[in-house]
Amino acid sequence: MNLYKYRELNEFTRESLEENYFWAPSKETLNDPCECYYSTESYNTFMNFASSIAPQINKDELHNQFDSIQDMIKSSGIFSLSKSYSISSLWASYAQDHKGICIEYNLEDLIGKNKGLYQCFDVTYSDTPPDIGVEDLSNDVLLQKMIGTKYFDWDKEKEFRIVCDNQGKNHHRSDAIRSIIFGLKTPDESKNELMNLLSNRNIKFKQLVNDGKSYGFHIQNIVNPSDKKVGLNGSTNYEHLIPSEAHIKDDHKVFRPYFYKVAIFMESYPDCIEVAHMDFSQVSTTKDPIIYVSFKEKDSIFPYSKKFFKIKDMD
Repeated sequence: MNLYKYRELNEFTRESLEENYFWAPSKETLNDPCECYYSTESYNTFMNFASSIAPQINKDELHNQFDSIQDMIKSSGIFSLSKSYSISSLWASYAQDHKGICIEYNLEDLIGKNKGLYQCFDVTYSDTPPDIGVEDLSNDVLLQKMIGTKYFDWDKEKEFRIVCDNQGKNHHRSDAIRSIIFGLKTPDESKNELMNLLSNRNIKFKQLVNDGKSYGFHIQNIVNPSDKKVGLNGSTNYEHLIPSEAHIKDDHKVFRPYFYKVAIFMESYPDCIEVAHMDFSQVSTTKDPIIYVSFKEKDSIFPYSKKFFKIKDMD
């Protein structure tokens, strides 16, 4: 899934792009004053019932459980994205009235390094805050219910959230950034500076366009003049892992040269310690060929990480 983050084009944004991290602030710093509002009417009703009719229920344990959940929310970071790059209000509010950019991220590579540290979900919009009951305390979707519900007024943002164990910097894979979309008023000097900063990273650059005949937007691709051409053939440290033609299905043999491009990428990927295996994914088809890589990744909590490369995104 690809998601979008609208940003001003300032030093903080440039640093996060260059160093491959996103910033997950606390809920108190978000711009919705009603952030994480919820009702405890059902919870309180049950506790009153337990006090008068069911004294055998351990109320202290339930209170402690509820308090620990609230403490977890206070310490969590929240990274908010959108499911669309063409929302006018977001360009105006978060991208400096079209002078900024919209970053297209791939969710799998955004959280892939340490998936266990994140919870991801769509925001639900409602006219009333969610009501929390005792039965929710052991429910896996409680965090989504408390953090992922907002008032209807915000529904045009099409928000998607990543809730992080830690606030502040969260590093991601370098190719989590799929593209940079420039706003209608992004200065040419700023565009060239950013394209030079992010050259040779397989990041696509695009220009938001309005034809003047409607309120809608579309995008046009931009060639990055700072990119250097990388050939599909050549020697790399991982060449011995590229499958021979004899081990590739006949309808996939034509895509074998792309293993060299993947190998070159993995060789330059700063967090790759060692590649263990390369092959076509089991779900790969001739219409949508996909290369699979298993590798040891720096700072990952897993012994081996996985990455998937769609050939149609590599041309």
